[in-house]
Amino acid sequence: MTSIGIIGEYNPFHQGHAYLIDKAAKEVSADVVVSVMSGDFTQRGTPAVYDKWERAKTAVQNGINVIAELPAVYACNNAEYFARGAVQILEGFGCIDYLAFGSESGDIDALQSARAFMDSHQQEIDQRTAELLRHGNSYPKARAIAVHELDPSFDSDLISQPNNILALEYLKNLRKMKPLTIKRRGDSYHESATRLREELRENDPERYGSMEQAYFSLISARILTSRNDELESIFSAGEGLGNKMKNEIRYVSSTEQLIERIKSKAYTRTRISRLLTQVLLGIDSETVANAKPYIRLLGLDDVGAKFIKNMKKSERNTVPFITNINREKDDYPYILPTLEKDILSSDLYNIIAGNDLYDYSDYIESPYIGL
Repeated sequence: MTSIGIIGEYNPFHQGHAYLIDKAAKEVSADVVVSVMSGDFTQRGTPAVYDKWERAKTAVQNGINVIAELPAVYACNNAEYFARGAVQILEGFGCIDYLAFGSESGDIDALQSARAFMDSHQQEIDQRTAELLRHGNSYPKARAIAVHELDPSFDSDLISQPNNILALEYLKNLRKMKPLTIKRRGDSYHESATRLREELRENDPERYGSMEQAYFSLISARILTSRNDELESIFSAGEGLGNKMKNEIRYVSSTEQLIERIKSKAYTRTRISRLLTQVLLGIDSETVANAKPYIRLLGLDDVGAKFIKNMKKSERNTVPFITNINREKDDYPYILPTLEKDILSSDLYNIIAGNDLYDYSDYIESPYIGL
């Protein structure tokens, strides 16, 4: 069976996702599509529009055969760690042939050349980027300047457009799977997803307004009950951001206002948004450094069930495989700190969404089984 892996958030699922799945599967005549999906909080640092179980169900109903969760420690992080965790999980299945991903470039050779250039000049790029950061540049801008200084002919779009950035990080982490990129068509996935989320808010302002207020209340409580040194230890913090959060929280009444007061030329909106979710979940530098990948199923169909059965029979998976945390979580003590963040994420999301904490708990919910 030829299989492809896809990394996504499906927040919410839309035609761009369907296009990538269909196009990539046809290109390599894939029999199975396996996806790793962010859980209840997204890479941009916001609660997902629907919980992970609902989004997994929708993805399976729209062409994904197996869907596993990307742990919150990776999902609520920058492109480097997001890609690292997702690729490690897909390669952990031990039997996925291709990693398929969208990119603005659509040119795998150009992306691989860019990745090779970045790797061969990594130390120089990092040093110059760090210097530019100290002068108030944002990380994306600092890195783009550093690369341009080394090679003025380097295509800056490859390290500035969001899907290209992720593509380069995927390539950096690939060890076994073959890369396959599909050129984005029309609006980027981000633009399409943003528009759909805006429509959802317009159609149900009460639900989303309530979620945003609940999220802000939890963030506020966490900031106020944390010491400055605890806030500074959060992965995306440092350089006084913890102290700034503590100082600003009393002057705002929404997450949006808090982000506006904290963000700066050096600290982008996305970084601050992500930082707030990391504060809420307690994702500090130690948590990220010690994160361990695992395969935790959220949904599958009949094709996916056969794929998983063959995988387990051949014992090809190289990371722990979890379908029921009640039964299996204690079998792998070294993944517990990472898994516990997922369980906490679900509990906090259920508070934000107004869901019953027991009925929607990770200890009660089970993978969606489609036909």
